[in-house]
Amino acid sequence: MFSWWIAWLIIAIVMLVIEIATTGLTTLWFAVGALVAMVLDLCHAPLVAQISVMAVISAVCFTISMIWIRPRLEELRKKNAQRTNADRVIGKEGVVIVPLNSVEGKGQVKVAGQVWSAKADIDLEEGSKITVKAIEGVKLVVERAN
Repeated sequence: MFSWWIAWLIIAIVMLVIEIATTGLTTLWFAVGALVAMVLDLCHAPLVAQISVMAVISAVCFTISMIWIRPRLEELRKKNAQRTNADRVIGKEGVVIVPLNSVEGKGQVKVAGQVWSAKADIDLEEGSKITVKAIEGVKLVVERAN
């Protein structure tokens, strides 16, 4: 005779392993549903009830997570983000010191006394005045200064 509680336990463990690997707060709720279904099997509930309860519990927990838990975790993550002060150069003006190639995304600029790799939508020659629009990775995104 097959014991469904073993199947539910395996499903819960697999879902927890996936959750640990991805940390997306998605498969965790299927693990919770599987554990509840496992308890129902141990209480000799019919298989249809186990599957139904597993689906409902997982859906409810997932919905609650997306509406209340995940947004709060995102707020905490943003609040604890380390600022590097690199963003202080956004909006500053500088000068091109190595010509910027818009196709290859190569070139260098000097802004606030610092040399940065940079890219622009248009080619810019050495000596051109630029304004920093953004930072992408370790490159400044620049445009020709007005």
